[in-house]
Amino acid sequence: MFFKINNYLKILCFFNLVSCSFIGKNNLILAAELPRQVSLNEENSQKQILIKTPLENISQPKYFGDENFGDEKLPIFLTQTTSTPPKDDPVTTFIIGLNAGKNNIRDGVLVRGEVKDKDAINFDKWLIPYDDVLQTLKFTSKSISDHEVELRSPFKVIHFDTNKLHNDPELGLVLSTKEIKDIFGIESKFDWREYAIVFDIPEIKSEDSNNIEKKPVIITGLPKISPPDITLSMVEQRANLTGTTTSDLKNQGTLSAVGTILDSSWFLRLNQGDMTDSKTWQLSDLQILKQTDSSDYYLGSQATFWPSSSGGDFWGFTTIKRYGFSPFSTYGSGGVNFGQRLQPERISGTVTGRAPPGTLARLVKGLYNPTPIAEQLVDISGNYRFDNVPVGRKIGTNYQVLLYADGVLTAKPRVEDARFNLLPEQLSMGTSALIVSGGGKRHLNNNDFWGDFTQFSGGIKQRWGLTKDLTVGLGGIYDSSFQGLTELFYQPQKSPFKANISGLMGDKIKINTNLSWEKSPLKVTVSSVIADDIKLNTNVIWDGNPNFYATLSNDLKSTRYTFDFQISKQFKFNSNGDLDKDKNFGVGYSSSSGNSSTSALVNINTNAQLNWSLNQTLGKLSFNHSGNQSSTSSQLSYLFHPDQSLIFKYETLNSSQNANLLSAYWRYTSPMQTKYGENLWQGELGYRMGSLGTGLYGTLGTTVLPGILLQARYEGVSLNSDQSSLGIQLVSSLGFQGGITPGDRQIERFRTQGGLLIKPFLDRNSNGKRDHHEEIYHDNSDFLMLNNEPVISSQLDIHKDNLIVRLPPGTYRVDLDPAGFPPDFQPAISSFAVQVVEGSYTPVVIALQPAYTLAGTLTDSKGNPIAGAKVEAIDNSSKSSVISITNNAGVFYLEQLRQGSYQLKVNGKYAEPNTITIKADANTLQELNLKLP
Repeated sequence: MFFKINNYLKILCFFNLVSCSFIGKNNLILAAELPRQVSLNEENSQKQILIKTPLENISQPKYFGDENFGDEKLPIFLTQTTSTPPKDDPVTTFIIGLNAGKNNIRDGVLVRGEVKDKDAINFDKWLIPYDDVLQTLKFTSKSISDHEVELRSPFKVIHFDTNKLHNDPELGLVLSTKEIKDIFGIESKFDWREYAIVFDIPEIKSEDSNNIEKKPVIITGLPKISPPDITLSMVEQRANLTGTTTSDLKNQGTLSAVGTILDSSWFLRLNQGDMTDSKTWQLSDLQILKQTDSSDYYLGSQATFWPSSSGGDFWGFTTIKRYGFSPFSTYGSGGVNFGQRLQPERISGTVTGRAPPGTLARLVKGLYNPTPIAEQLVDISGNYRFDNVPVGRKIGTNYQVLLYADGVLTAKPRVEDARFNLLPEQLSMGTSALIVSGGGKRHLNNNDFWGDFTQFSGGIKQRWGLTKDLTVGLGGIYDSSFQGLTELFYQPQKSPFKANISGLMGDKIKINTNLSWEKSPLKVTVSSVIADDIKLNTNVIWDGNPNFYATLSNDLKSTRYTFDFQISKQFKFNSNGDLDKDKNFGVGYSSSSGNSSTSALVNINTNAQLNWSLNQTLGKLSFNHSGNQSSTSSQLSYLFHPDQSLIFKYETLNSSQNANLLSAYWRYTSPMQTKYGENLWQGELGYRMGSLGTGLYGTLGTTVLPGILLQARYEGVSLNSDQSSLGIQLVSSLGFQGGITPGDRQIERFRTQGGLLIKPFLDRNSNGKRDHHEEIYHDNSDFLMLNNEPVISSQLDIHKDNLIVRLPPGTYRVDLDPAGFPPDFQPAISSFAVQVVEGSYTPVVIALQPAYTLAGTLTDSKGNPIAGAKVEAIDNSSKSSVISITNNAGVFYLEQLRQGSYQLKVNGKYAEPNTITIKADANTLQELNLKLP
């Protein structure tokens, strides 16, 4: 009975129907608001009826211990009272709400505390049930051990020892508001209007997840555009001219060409000893290359996949077959790298690092995709580790680790690049790769164009992924003599150890071993070569603190070391050398404030040889000085314009002549750059005076002419010569696809890459071909989608007559967005598949044909408009139809009609007129009223 009375009183108090307090320990005051029509005594300013009742009818209250609320034992109260209680009013449990900011999360939570009038008494000591705190603050709990849990919320992640919880006899496990602030960093307050405890929870910005499932790329059934069978895509000429006052002008060059032949790329390079004398030209490279996900083919000049000991360069045929994996993709590197093509594009790696205990380490795939892949709260060891992270080799698959101090996710994290412990040659279990190669060695003589082909060389090797940890390779080669070949790559899962062992065994034995053990902050590598003798090299690296870095290496003959120690924010000490011989010691200083900065470094070795450097900036003024026992260099520059500066430079050379040189010159660098980061203009012009004479000085570099890079340098005198010198470098390239156009001077990239050459034009006569009077459409470039992804303008090379998209070889789905074209010109085909091969661009001609609209009114035989009727135009050629439903006024619009003849029907019946023909010279908006007979 007493229990029920207590609960009823708590409910009344919670809904503000009645407030309660104790007087002494034997009487309870119940206070209720009076209706407005009840008259009150003037002295009762609080408009309440006070009812005094003996506590013998109510269950007795419980008390806090002395340790919480002082020496005086205070009785608890049920809820707030608006009357003024005596000073010895007790502290009790009462019902209250819990809010997260403006949002109410929990209603009717029993807490322990005290309120007088509208004020919270000893609010820091209020006790709130632990489970209600977690629910209000949006923490989830995960058990780690018997007494430790991981608490996780959108704004913080911590480890918490549950032994720190208090056990209240009535509330169970509790936390005080002060403990909530100390543990979670969350401020709270009592709001008497809301009658709730309000927690100040940080706002969390919603993160757009890029983990949305991508639409499958479907190319089945689409029209296909194939690349040309044979092309000459680009030619590039490099020329170097050098000369002095006492020597003739020398010219040397390199002529290169690239193209496509039968879905493969071909590449040619000639070395020109004298560009004016073809007899000095030599064939340097001639290669045909085809690379796919499953196999590669190489014909012509190439490297060997084994370490060759015989002289000459290798010409032959090589093929690679891969089973169960895709290869490492080569971007822009030009020639082939067999080692990379035998490695999988995607492997599993381990990310390791160090951070202060309590830091939350989050692994993300690039800063523009902050969705965490994995996360870990750093324990007392200070190490974090992420195992089995899928590592891609393609551009854009780099990982970063976001480090949140104390697990606070609302603070700005420290960003570090993910440090992988990788064995790139390792294959997944069940996958394999085979490489077979054969050919001859070529030896070049002076003025010999082709060279002499001599002995045969060849080899075969297969590599298997036997387990998750072990990959082995076996094979044999013939290079002057037969040799067996073995490989072993071992990296245990969740282990810092990895091993790479390879060997050639024949008349001679050569074994290469590379063992590595890496667990931050320590990395140990042991490499050895066993051949005629044994070569052993051991390296130890300590990189456990941003202020301290040290290495130690031994090769059985000497022991070398490096040591870097950041003494303070400004001072740094470093040392390196041989423990038994010469050593170097240095001290560095750096500081910056406002628009000035200073850095200085002084080094001295055990032979008392000194070298130093000083760099000072102050606003637009900068000074640089460096020197050693034999030379010095000092430079003072003033940046009087963002693109222009004035420079004074003084150099000395301690030689038999004690040479010196003073240069004063003006430097200009244009703000405009090419997409490859080259300045359109750059140059220097000035005068020099020195111990060997005086003279003009100047440099010039420009890319302002499309397809041409020009660099020139003239010196009337130099520090160690009194002769004037001239040097000119010229790089020019021409593209031959779609006419002769300036090239991009990126011919090496074309050896392994291709792309799309897109030509949208206004096909006014709808014949699908570009006639002389039909112009290229270049008002907008945002109409292209590749494999369901939009192509933005920064991914395009935009030219006057075409758009170029550079792509790796493969087959792509291309979709054209109608919104990117004029409303009265639309592509005849909006979706198709395109094959891209190495060595050329696949031409994609987009015919934008006129799109006509037929508008009018549909009436009956009496001339009344007909609403809701289906008006249909049926193409006589394709039998496709365009439909419109008339509105209440009988108006219809038949849109996206092409040139040709159409049948006109209404609700499946012929209308009057029943046909219309749209010609090339017609207006794009046609008016025609229809009538039902």
